[in-house]
Amino acid sequence: MRRITLLLALAVALISTAEKCGSTSEVNPEMEKKGCFSDSPLEKISWAKDQLQYFQKPKSGPLRVATYSYKGEDFLAFENAFVSSPMSYIFDCSGISIGKRGINYNVFTSEAKEVKLLLEDKY
Repeated sequence: MRRITLLLALAVALISTAEKCGSTSEVNPEMEKKGCFSDSPLEKISWAKDQLQYFQKPKSGPLRVATYSYKGEDFLAFENAFVSSPMSYIFDCSGISIGKRGINYNVFTSEAKEVKLLLEDKY
């Protein structure tokens, strides 16, 4: 009976920790509060509002806007399946795209951690 109880406790512990593995939102919650995109960037930052309007045109398709943390910096990404150059729509705090900064898109997407989803809709 002890052996079964011990195995059951071990299985529960393993399952509860396995759920946390591979989560894309393993970013410190304090980063969400302190980052340059923490205070309604889609409403308060002019270049971000302009980008949002660009994707909100009719028949633009699905849009996902999220903030990311990459190597200690904050980034704002406008993700749409229909754009030919997705790196042109991921911006640092100054509004400069990762393409202009010389950050490889594949490296960015594999290493960046999502901080917060700001918008997910279809236009």
